[in-house]
Amino acid sequence: MSSNHLPKNPAALLLSATFCWSLAAALDGNAFENPQSLTDVICGGRPRSECEVELDVPEACATGGLGADPACPIVFFLHGSGGTNNWFARTSGVHDANMIGVYPQGEGGWNTGPKSSNNCHWSEYECTTDPDEGDLIASIIDEIRALGGTGNVYAYGNSNGAALAHRLASNGGTQLPIKGIIVSVTQLLSSPERSGPGTLNYNQPSSSTPPVSILSIMGDADGLIPYDGGSSSVFNGDDSFQLMSTMDSMAVWASHNGCTGSYQTSEHSSDMGDGTATKFDYTSGCPEGIYVEHYAIHGGGHGAGGAQVDGAKIDVLGFVAKVEGAGGGSPPSPSPPTPSPPTSGCENDASWSGKFNSAHTCDYVAQNPDGRCFFENSEGLPASEACPGACDSSCGSPPATSSPVPPTPVTLSPIASPVAPPPSPPTSGCENDASWSGKFNTAHTCAYVAENPDNRCFFENSEGVTAGEACPAACDASCGSPPATSSPVPPTPVTLSPIASPVAPPPSPPASGCENDASWSGKYNDAHTCAYVAENPENRCFFEDSYGIGANEACPTACDSACETSR
Repeated sequence: MSSNHLPKNPAALLLSATFCWSLAAALDGNAFENPQSLTDVICGGRPRSECEVELDVPEACATGGLGADPACPIVFFLHGSGGTNNWFARTSGVHDANMIGVYPQGEGGWNTGPKSSNNCHWSEYECTTDPDEGDLIASIIDEIRALGGTGNVYAYGNSNGAALAHRLASNGGTQLPIKGIIVSVTQLLSSPERSGPGTLNYNQPSSSTPPVSILSIMGDADGLIPYDGGSSSVFNGDDSFQLMSTMDSMAVWASHNGCTGSYQTSEHSSDMGDGTATKFDYTSGCPEGIYVEHYAIHGGGHGAGGAQVDGAKIDVLGFVAKVEGAGGGSPPSPSPPTPSPPTSGCENDASWSGKFNSAHTCDYVAQNPDGRCFFENSEGLPASEACPGACDSSCGSPPATSSPVPPTPVTLSPIASPVAPPPSPPTSGCENDASWSGKFNTAHTCAYVAENPDNRCFFENSEGVTAGEACPAACDASCGSPPATSSPVPPTPVTLSPIASPVAPPPSPPASGCENDASWSGKYNDAHTCAYVAENPENRCFFEDSYGIGANEACPTACDSACETSR
């Protein structure tokens, strides 16, 4: 273009430049459960083998488009140690709340303390071969800003993810403009002052750090992260790492935020621990727009972040909206949400089927809801959500079938991992898959499972297919009694906790931390404590509680060979 064709009006020149930039970079919207990937942009050149970053943008928060508002709040969802970001696109709720979700994947967790996988000592701040979490998150924020997202930034984390959220807020500023954090079952470190690579690695807030709203949820009987602070087995025996007590941690944040430090308390009911919870609210003594709140789940363990208080889980995005409304800008008016599976009312999702067999529809689930309502489809959607007519007692009796089978308590199929499913085994009807065997021993066939179905129907093969799916003659009560053995014993109807997803389990606490979490129990039976796990560790150390904490993490004396002398 010659100079004669350039706009001569300066305002027109600016408009032209802005238009050209908008063509080059834009914050596009995406459908529910279909997040965008920033992996290629963010992860290249970093010392990470598991790096992945998903960006979840409701249409109402995209740049361009009528009524769109790129000033929507930006919320980072940070998984715990050994966890995955795969669930967040389905469970975060950002599309209903009109907020932008960011779902990064850590390296088996986040580098917030001593890790056996690190190459450098935690005090080597110049290290370039270990994950630098502050730089990772700062780079993601920079990319979202470059795309046009202008909203305030928040971080929500559980356990190790909460440790990272505390660290991000402690290093808040231009690179990490953190407006608020929601943290469950982890508090601030009292020492060391810094740890890990980079410059965004301070463990406590300083006078140069901007104020930050905080919502904290802790169990006061947590055996892994002590409510009263001190050391923890997660630090691999390094006594340099000490936790503040929870109340000290809250006092530090309150003081940092310019609050008086006084708080109001209120008593509530809870579905965990001893059934009670106390809320400590510092907000009335804080500057306008700052919220500092803490829930203590009395008797709650390391799964307390998932506790219900007064009949409902604590509303993470509701807290974000409250902070936004108090001075950070309000989320845009909700637009019609993207259609999601029918979870209200009692109408089954006619398109739903189990991930291993298309014949496992809601009608199939209804024949044995006790044993099948925990089946999932290939996208991780459980029957309990997609088939309310079969699984929700408030919907009345399950639909009758041509051959009704009374629901019998049986061994349940575990919740499947939200990853690409392995090839489907032939499980239609009651015919066992003759090629199936457990992943640790080829002799663990369906016949072997049938000898002790209560403990073996949760075995998995190397592809993650469970015996519960592959061996219906052994594991599905509607198929009749399992094959008799030399000493037949009728299986006792029980409800077992599922084994964990067939990914690398969370690191077991070292021998220096061989104390079981006394509050832990399997998600389907409160009697499945660490003592119960210890009776049969080979089959039970993969049980999980209601918040996904594995027995192999909570019950080291039962599951960690290094703790064998403590058993």
